[in-house]
Amino acid sequence: MKTSLLLTLGLLTFFGLTESCTNQTTSPCGQPQQVTADPECYTGNGLRLTAGNYGDTPLSFTWDIYALKDTSRIMGWTSKDEKIKMIAANTFVVPDSLVSQYQRLIVNVAANCGGQLKYSTYYGFTKKTSSGGNCTTWVNQNQ
Repeated sequence: MKTSLLLTLGLLTFFGLTESCTNQTTSPCGQPQQVTADPECYTGNGLRLTAGNYGDTPLSFTWDIYALKDTSRIMGWTSKDEKIKMIAANTFVVPDSLVSQYQRLIVNVAANCGGQLKYSTYYGFTKKTSSGGNCTTWVNQNQ
């Protein structure tokens, strides 16, 4: 009697653990839902961008970055602007040569989900200097 009770409890525990393991869901690989710029004062060592909220870990990320001289949103792309495209991890450091010379960055990143690229929306970042002039940060244009 005692043995069958222990066996029954053991089987119930086993099936309960198996059920809880199979019911765990993971978020499928998808497009990045967020792109952020390093919030610290810019020190001249490039600008770190980070993609987030993309579900299961993609194989890689493809970064498209447009560096624009104009911040007014009126002119759009000009011959003075630059574009870079890189395959990297979920963080990417924009070279100082672009960050120091340009006023606006337009960023789009794609997650490589098993060979299928899933693109984020476009994000715009502009330089903002503190009132004292001693700290420059890159902020999301929509903030």
